[in-house]
Amino acid sequence: MQLIIAEKSTAAETIAKNLAETKIKTEEFGPVKVWYTKINGEETVVMPLKGHIKNVRYPETFKKWNEETLMKMIDAKLVYTPAAEENIAVIKKFAKKADKIIIATDYDTEGESIGFEAIDVAREENDKAKIYRSVFSSLTAKELTDAFKNLQKPDKSLSDSADARREIDLILGAVLTRFISLAAERLGNSFLSIGRVQTPTLALIVSRDAERRAFKPEKYWRFLATVQAGESTFTAEYKDGRIFDEKTAEKLRKIKKEKTANITKVENKRKRVSPPKPFNTTSFLRSAAAIGFSVPNAMRLVQGLYMKGYVSYPRTDSEVYPPTLDLKEILNELGNSNAYAKTVAEILKKPLNPSRGKEAKDHPPIHPVKLPSEKLNPQEARIFDLISRRFLATLSEESEEEIISVKMDIKGNEFTARGSRILVPGWRSIYTFSKYEENILPEIKEGENLKIKEINESEDFTTPPGNYSQGAILKIMEELNLGTKATRPEILKKLMERRYISASRTLIPSEVAFAVIENMEKVSNDITGPELTATIEKEMKKIEEGQKKKEEVVDESREMLKEVLKKLQSKRKEIKELMHKALLQQYIFGTCPKSGGKLKLVVSKKSHKRFVGCSDYPKCHFGMPLPQSGYFFISPQTCPKCGIHMIEWHAKESRRTYIFCVNPACKVEKKEKAGAKEKAKK
Repeated sequence: MQLIIAEKSTAAETIAKNLAETKIKTEEFGPVKVWYTKINGEETVVMPLKGHIKNVRYPETFKKWNEETLMKMIDAKLVYTPAAEENIAVIKKFAKKADKIIIATDYDTEGESIGFEAIDVAREENDKAKIYRSVFSSLTAKELTDAFKNLQKPDKSLSDSADARREIDLILGAVLTRFISLAAERLGNSFLSIGRVQTPTLALIVSRDAERRAFKPEKYWRFLATVQAGESTFTAEYKDGRIFDEKTAEKLRKIKKEKTANITKVENKRKRVSPPKPFNTTSFLRSAAAIGFSVPNAMRLVQGLYMKGYVSYPRTDSEVYPPTLDLKEILNELGNSNAYAKTVAEILKKPLNPSRGKEAKDHPPIHPVKLPSEKLNPQEARIFDLISRRFLATLSEESEEEIISVKMDIKGNEFTARGSRILVPGWRSIYTFSKYEENILPEIKEGENLKIKEINESEDFTTPPGNYSQGAILKIMEELNLGTKATRPEILKKLMERRYISASRTLIPSEVAFAVIENMEKVSNDITGPELTATIEKEMKKIEEGQKKKEEVVDESREMLKEVLKKLQSKRKEIKELMHKALLQQYIFGTCPKSGGKLKLVVSKKSHKRFVGCSDYPKCHFGMPLPQSGYFFISPQTCPKCGIHMIEWHAKESRRTYIFCVNPACKVEKKEKAGAKEKAKK
């Protein structure tokens, strides 16, 4: 009998259904469902895990948080303990009878680590069974059949790399989290989190917001001429665009009544735009974020589609389709959908020549595998459509565009206009998520004198750089080697859950985030800068490639942490004061519109109801209501209408975050705000 161990229940079911040679029978052992069938002529049991079945943690002696144990924690021997007793029991039950055990977890470092946890449990019961590894990038019948006919050996180096990351992250995170939480006297569920990848990422977000806060606006002017050509009009701008020199602005004010513009140059260029590159994990998440998905939610959705066998494995660095990938087979499958049939037919008329980016020797780029056999929910359907259209775009023709540049003279001053239009849509016709705005100019010839209808002057001020979006920070994390394709979405999720950043598309840090980063930067740039984390990632790569041992890399990280902790402990008093100040600020909504006092969170001693009250009470009775169910925190974002801080509210049974202003005077009722208020009443 052979035992196949998959990473999740959905994957186990997909494997069983795609490879079954006889009628499938199922049995449930508590929450663990198993599938019985014949695969490759052998009696087979397919069972799932639920991710890691062992936790890495500190011994119970370190359960209590206190200053005295921090240095000891750095050298403490970590322990791996059971985390999924039901799954472990099922492994033991079937491992006893198995002569072959096949690990079918995700093929990456994390999946290999999970696989070896299962192997260790199985070997305790049966050390004679042969252990194999199946390697696949999608859960299709064809790829699974090939994978289970060409079994490989499990890769201990791959597993050790993941375990080194787990151990280093635990040691560094636990020690620094405990130190900063103890210093701030913020314990229990309100502890302050520090992490090897999390903190440098937060430092980037804080740095951008600090840049915005320090920004000093600068006045500038723009001069736009409305010019008539035949029956049409178009706009031309002074050649320098924004003008910061008042002398130049004054010179241009003198020509505002001019009525003639002489066309000095017209230049037409044709431009070919190559199709986009195939999706790797980062480019997929950035594209999903651009159309409204949060990064953690996009990752959750694509993982679900993979487990159901509709898309390929979503954690990959590659942007090159391997020669072994049957592109025609995927095209023929997508051609069965009305949404894609026309594009597929056009693509198949010519030899396939997909676009290419960087090549990585892991999984192929993210691509559709087959059309869903069930009705997907709206979010799943949109993610599947995004992946399918991107795949088709990578196999489509170039887009061809015309760029028109016009120069004109208005009494010795050069103005310019720029037009553009699509001549051949190419890949743009299918990849509708790529926005392109045409600006079609009328026919203009060099030497013409055209009538000026008016010249307008506008005055404005420069604005600070925007806060990072979720997509932008992902790209920077990848460039700086912060985390991995698998961990980056989880890092953002953790920063939101820890209330360090707003849960919106724009990442705004809280006052506590500023205080944590300021403290860490004073002591050690190693913790807040990307260099150390990137170096550790490279060391883990060496473990993965068999060039270094796990223990060696973990011990080197321990020694580094000792020096950081010594510096932190020497500045404990200073850190405590700064953190207390920031924590008090965290409960302030803004300025009271009646008394000028501080609007703060108040919880009634009698009713335990929460509301916004004024610090000048009882002189000032101004207040605002708050949701009484679910949980919330004061957002770093402020209301554009009244200027007070909005709240980020989570319903008890919802994954969604609602961000809205609680000021009754703000009557801008968006759908999301109205829906949130309705839920909060229940």
